[in-house]
Formats: sequence, C-alpha cells, structure tokens
Amino acid sequence: MTLGLLFIAFIVFSVISVLGILLLFLTKDERKKKGIFYFLAVWGMLIAVFSATSQPSNYIVSQLIAWAFGFLSIAGLVVHYKAKVKARCYAAYLLVSASSILGVLHLFVL
Repeated sequence: MTLGLLFIAFIVFSVISVLGILLLFLTKDERKKKGIFYFLAVWGMLIAVFSATSQPSNYIVSQLIAWAFGFLSIAGLVVHYKAKVKARCYAAYLLVSASSILGVLHLFVL
C-alpha cells in the first residue's frame, strides 16, 4: 500500500515538473512565462525541502545535496532578477529546470 502511494507521488511530482518545464520553454507570452518561472522556482525549493527532510538525520551529505538542488532555484531567481539580456533569462530558466528535475530524481531515485 505504501509503495503504491509513493509511486503515485513520484508520478505527480514528475508530471508537474515536466509539464512546468515544457510550458516554460514553449510559452510565448512573457507574462505567463514569468508566472510559470516563479512557480517552478518555488516548486524546486519545495521538492528540496521534501527531499532533505525525508532523509535520516545521519545522512548529512544526502541532505546537503538536496539543499543544493533547492539553492539552484534561488540562484535562478537571482539571475532572472539581475538579467538585462535574454540569454541570462534562459540561464535562469535552465537553473530552475535543473532544480526541479534533479530534485525529483534525488527525492525518489538517488
């Protein structure tokens, strides 16, 4: 029963992450793109919290890796805030996307 619920959580987290990333890169409207970007940044941080708090207290390295994936979202927010050029916005999108994907992988696979 518990493994089934864990599998459902994995599917939900994965679908939200992949759908968010696809919408982030395929949406043309800048206002919608900004909203999706902020949602994915918060989503990446939320996944990092889930991942870090689900580890046993003596797995310090694994917890630090989970927090590092969350800080990728924060770095993406900072880069996006300071961006004057479109290329920096894409760098911020990549950081937030990496945070979401790597966070889900670390939470369920690694």
